[in-house]
Amino acid sequence: MQKILQTLVYSIDAINTFIGKLCAWLVIPLMLIIVFEVITRRFLHSPTIWTFEVSIQLFAFYFMLMAAYTLLLNRHVAVDIFIRNFSERTRAFINMFTYLLFFFPFVYIIFIEGFEYAYDSWGIMETSYTVFAPPIYPLKTVIPLTALLLFLQGISEFIKNVFFVWKRERL
Repeated sequence: MQKILQTLVYSIDAINTFIGKLCAWLVIPLMLIIVFEVITRRFLHSPTIWTFEVSIQLFAFYFMLMAAYTLLLNRHVAVDIFIRNFSERTRAFINMFTYLLFFFPFVYIIFIEGFEYAYDSWGIMETSYTVFAPPIYPLKTVIPLTALLLFLQGISEFIKNVFFVWKRERL
């Protein structure tokens, strides 16, 4: 059983590490687009209509797809002022409880609502309301994908906490 759990945790962590490291590279085109816009706007006095939209969409892809990787690295904002003085085992137990009570229901709602949101957007081939009007249905598709990746990473973190409470060692 331990081997199966280790394989599952390793696989989920590997998927989110791959996606996180791949998406981290989105910062480069995002930076280049913003620098391009600053140069064309400030120095050439010729702003573009597309850079704002594209930079927002790239940042949205980056922000959403990095969520599960951030969870893996334990870098999300947390209010641990109440539990930081507890033992590591007690913290793991509290984490298990909060994953079940808050995290999984929240991610489930995001997935269901995000899926409907993306489905409706694909149905009308939705575009932005701006003059540039890029398609936004691919971006809306990332919402349920993000929820799925967060759910998987949540399962991994939950298993790690259960294993630590049970065996008193890290998985």
